[in-house]
Amino acid sequence: MGKQFSMYLLCLAAFFAAQFNRAQAKPNASGAPEQTDKATSGSFSFDVPPVNGDWASEVSASPFMTAWANDEPAATLDGPDVELKEFRLDELEASLARIEPGLERDYFSGMLANRVGRIAESIQLLRGVLPRLRTSRPDRAAMALVTLADDYDKSFQYADEDRAYEDLLNHFSNQFSPEELRSTKDDAAIAHILRDAPPQTIRWDGSVRLKTERNPLQSMNVELSVNGVQAQWLLDTGANHSVVSKSFAERLGLKFVPGAAEAQGGLTGIESPLRLALLPTLQMGGATLQNVVVLVVDDGNLDINLGKYSYQIHGIIGYPVFQALGTITFQHAGEFTAGYKTRVTSEGARMYMKLLTPVIECKLAGKNLPFGFDTGAASSELSVRYYRDFRGESKSWKKDTVKTAGMGGAVIRQIYTQQQLRLGIGDKTVTLRNVPISLTGAGTKHDEVYGNLGQDIVANFESFTLDFSTMRFVLGTPLHSNQEPLATPKNK
Repeated sequence: MGKQFSMYLLCLAAFFAAQFNRAQAKPNASGAPEQTDKATSGSFSFDVPPVNGDWASEVSASPFMTAWANDEPAATLDGPDVELKEFRLDELEASLARIEPGLERDYFSGMLANRVGRIAESIQLLRGVLPRLRTSRPDRAAMALVTLADDYDKSFQYADEDRAYEDLLNHFSNQFSPEELRSTKDDAAIAHILRDAPPQTIRWDGSVRLKTERNPLQSMNVELSVNGVQAQWLLDTGANHSVVSKSFAERLGLKFVPGAAEAQGGLTGIESPLRLALLPTLQMGGATLQNVVVLVVDDGNLDINLGKYSYQIHGIIGYPVFQALGTITFQHAGEFTAGYKTRVTSEGARMYMKLLTPVIECKLAGKNLPFGFDTGAASSELSVRYYRDFRGESKSWKKDTVKTAGMGGAVIRQIYTQQQLRLGIGDKTVTLRNVPISLTGAGTKHDEVYGNLGQDIVANFESFTLDFSTMRFVLGTPLHSNQEPLATPKNK
């Protein structure tokens, strides 16, 4: 249920390294990418070669068991609670029209308002239903408090967010699995640190038009002058908050917000200290943001060892900044523009928020399905949910085994690789090739959607836009006019 700051922080560098290896991999004779380089970061290492021979491979001296897929078919369930959990929000909208006015309708309307960016409406509805849900539906009360905490975070009402988490943990902790409870406690600790922090604000003095360039990770950087320090910042819509390395925070002269939290490692469960700071002023073209929260991490967690050389990330611009900018556009030619005046006229695809992560509605198999979107990811990956729903097509997929190493050990994961996948995004069709498919849950925010889309979905278009005011995702003009027709793989 939590935002999983811990997994994002501690696995960030290893994730970038793995993405780099995949992007640089050359296809083997079967058409699937070979991944043989080892990438490390601090105490992380990602070694991802396909394992020869049978899938039944062993990991020596590892505290992790091999992860196997669950062959039991997923149950087909209906109802607004399931539609909400599975992010079937178009179906939830249809269900709301059939629910009589009252407690249940207000609850689901408030939850949906959060996902579509209507934060004030969500707060009003959920605060109204919470007292009655406490005894009648404690499961929904817990979800309402998680969503309220997210609403308060997005509107920079940190004290209210802190109180929502306190209520949640004091009265509804039994609604969480052990893993969810740890993640939620991490999020609550961050909210508690920020409870007295001033809200983030933005002032407009002109347009935002900045030059971008590709970094060695194939994600996009922009050069900014912050506190008199000129440096490259990575633009990452998948980052829950902006991030800086410890040494860069010192160069910027940042002061820590009093208090520290513990962040749990996603692979090993090892706790690591987390500090926060406030960036007094962040100038991006004609936009001036103040009181921007940044997470401060050890340099090693942002130092990406790509084999023959390493790449140090100093700063990352995350979702709260993009949200404040309203409409953001990335041009293939190397430009980042922002502001409400840059709003596009094309309708594009619907966009939702899964806590602090953008989710894009894509057309596949005749249905609108949710996929996470992350500009910090070089390539796309499909989740265990995709595997469960489309494994009837697995005869055309290639079997692979990858070894993922982290602090304290390693885990062997089975994956499939789908040679070609076509997605409808708004009025455009995107073709992806050699897309990895997870067979088991990774315990991340992408498990409940159909995958995480990266830079490869926008590579063949002149631009792409995320409009956080109208909640639309728009692809620009194709760089090549020969778009292929949309394929429709069948559900099992």
